[in-house]
Formats: sequence, C-alpha cells, structure tokens
Amino acid sequence: MREERTDTMGTESPDGTTALADGGGADTNDPVRRFLTHVDVTALVPFVLIGILVILLIVLVGRDLRHHVDTLESWITASGDWGLVTFMGIFILLTSVLVPGAILCIIAGALFGLGQGTAVVVAASFVAAALQYGLSRGLLRKRVQRVVAARPSLAAIQRAALRDGLKLQALLRMTPVNPVYVSYAMGAAGVRFRGFMLALLALVPNLFLEVYFGYAGKNAAGMAGRSMREVVTHDLAIFVGLVAFAVVMVRISRMAKRSIIEAAAAQ
Repeated sequence: MREERTDTMGTESPDGTTALADGGGADTNDPVRRFLTHVDVTALVPFVLIGILVILLIVLVGRDLRHHVDTLESWITASGDWGLVTFMGIFILLTSVLVPGAILCIIAGALFGLGQGTAVVVAASFVAAALQYGLSRGLLRKRVQRVVAARPSLAAIQRAALRDGLKLQALLRMTPVNPVYVSYAMGAAGVRFRGFMLALLALVPNLFLEVYFGYAGKNAAGMAGRSMREVVTHDLAIFVGLVAFAVVMVRISRMAKRSIIEAAAAQ
C-alpha cells in the first residue's frame, strides 16, 4: 500500500512542485510549463528587433537622426487629441486580430513619450480587452473554445481560472502571455466581467515597461545629436531606470508563472 501511494503522488521536483506519475502535474513535460517557457522566448522578439533597428539607425543615419526625431515630435504635437484617438483605434483593431501588443506599446512610447504613451496604451488595452471578452462570450465563443481544446496548456489555464477566479487571471496578466489570448480564453470560459476587468489592473506594469522601452529607444536614437554631458545626465538615467524596472518585472513574472503552474497542476 505504501508503494502504491508513492507512485500515485509522484516525486518532488527541484523547484518544490510535485510531479504526478501520470504526467498531469507540474513536471518537465507539463504543457503549461512548456507554454509559459515558450512565451518567455517569443516575448523578447519585439524588443530585440526594435533594439537592432535603433542601433542600425544610429549607425547609418548618425546626427541626422536627431533631426528626424524632432520632426516626428512636432508632427505628434500638431496632431493633438486626434493623434491619440487614431492610435487607440489602431491599437484596439490590431491587437484584436492578434498583432502583438508589445510592438504597438513600444511605438506609443516613441511617439507620445512615457506619460502620455502609457495613458493611451492602458486606455486602449482596457477597451480592447472588453471588446475581446464580448466577442469570445458570443460570436467567437465556439471558435475560441475549439482552439483552447486543441491546446492542453490553454485548457488547463482556463480551468484553473474558473476555479481560482480573480487571482489566476491577475497572475496571467503579470506574465508575458499575449493579453489578447488571455482575454479571449477568459471570455469563452465565462468568467465574470467585473473580475475580468479588475484583473486587467495587473497588466499595467507590463504595459508601462513596453512603453518605457519605446521611450528609451527614441532617446537612444537622438543621442547622436547631443553632447556627452547631456547623454550622461539625461539618457543614462532613462536607461538605468529601464533596466531596473525590467529586472523587477522579470522577478514578478517568474513568481506569477510558478503560481500558475501550481494552480494548473492542482486540478
């Protein structure tokens, strides 16, 4: 009897979670763990591409790049509120068809700056999430559920969200998982709208980081036209702040992923 109980419960993995003998727990083959690991890698792609683009622009254009940055800022200022509203509409439309929101957030940081860029992205993300929730609750529900059923990782996360409610939804928003995937999956699962919208608050720090990256990229592009003193006193502070905030968000994301894996394994 003792040997049978040991086989059922499985063994403890190095990170302290229990791996079930039938593969349903949080072992190295767990689909939820693999899915979250894959998300970690793919989430870096927009940042790497934008970083390479900025470096190429600095090398190829040099001091003239500062002039182009100033021209872009003047155009944004002249567009006024219509520029913000237009960007919000584009953001809502593109993210709803699964264009990575990180790219649009980075663009917002470069176009509108840190404060205004964050505000417009947060507002657009909340409106887009409400739209995606409504679509997946009605028109797209069967289609979304077929996609979820075909992916064990998403199905396990969806079941865990139904059981743990607001907590699991908030944890998902703290990870690099595409927020649109989460919105569609949660809407199709039938979670309560009030809890769904409340959990979106946990997404704000990630949005801020993505906007910050775009803002820092724009400043990096303008470094070629500034003196060394300006670079040290202004740009260096921006880059240090970006790195510090990114480190904090990585640690938070790791803790959130650990909790999600444990919640999915507890089913």
